[in-house]
Amino acid sequence: MGVLTLNILEKLAQPGPRLPWLADWLLEEVWSDGNYQSKPAADYLQWGEETVNKLEEVIAAAAGRIYDEMLAPVPPERNLREFLTGRQPCAAVVFDGLSLREMPLIRRLAGESGLHIVEQGWSLAAAPSETVDFIAGRLAVGAIAPSQLAASAALKALGVSAVWLDQVNQKRALDPSAPALLVWSAFPDYRYTERDAKFVEMFGQLHQMMMTAWQNSVQEVAHRAPGRRILVTSDHGYVFFGSGYAFARDNVAIAPLTDYLGGERSARLDEKPNPPAHRDLAVFKDRGIAMIRGRVQTHPRGEGARKLYKHGGLSLMEMLTPWLVLEGAAP
Repeated sequence: MGVLTLNILEKLAQPGPRLPWLADWLLEEVWSDGNYQSKPAADYLQWGEETVNKLEEVIAAAAGRIYDEMLAPVPPERNLREFLTGRQPCAAVVFDGLSLREMPLIRRLAGESGLHIVEQGWSLAAAPSETVDFIAGRLAVGAIAPSQLAASAALKALGVSAVWLDQVNQKRALDPSAPALLVWSAFPDYRYTERDAKFVEMFGQLHQMMMTAWQNSVQEVAHRAPGRRILVTSDHGYVFFGSGYAFARDNVAIAPLTDYLGGERSARLDEKPNPPAHRDLAVFKDRGIAMIRGRVQTHPRGEGARKLYKHGGLSLMEMLTPWLVLEGAAP
């Protein structure tokens, strides 16, 4: 059973909020510094995904209300807009698609950069766990793409100066006089659509590339605008669908979801208005979305069927996001 102890399973049956201690379990027992340091990158990913899949199978079968908790309003102290406006000067770096798996890595990079950890934990993605929905819900500046944030009048009115980095090796000039800085990096999300997203080895490659992305974002903020607190977070996580890391479902059971969603994990009802009645599909008419619930993998044809890194659904590793607040030396 590994880290899936009887105590963990008993807690699933208890009343009251369960997502906070589940998130702590993920960070302290699964995606921990010790596991990250003691295992090769591929083993760390695969062992963790196997463990999370086993637990989430139990959740889906017997504790489904936890998925409802993932849709609750994000606490103010873990809200990106509140951070950017609540204590200026400050800065936030959003790594698009970064997950809880990467918390040990970003903690290590923070230490190597001479940055002190002020606060650490988790926050929540929007529903569905897509970037535009996160920007609309967490920044409240409209349903726009991150590439449009720099020109957003609503964001500027909040005292926030934004820059968009669309490649891992890109660097842009920052405005050190701005009350708040927002750096949005397309890394690692854009890598999930590339050809090597069908191999487990990409996980280790992402961690090597993260060092460059960190230098061009977090370290750049610390150097160009020193003395302010820096939040490192993301808009959503992802699931890894290697062999054995998804719920046990045969092709017949999954066929209605495959027909409706193809290779995606969610759909907007105004575009696909007839979702099937399926135990693994959550339909939220008030939000206008349908989302796969849990670690269920559809089986579309073509290149998309071979991609192992996906997001958009309602599961632990997609909906829970890293939250790390750092502080450097005063200027």
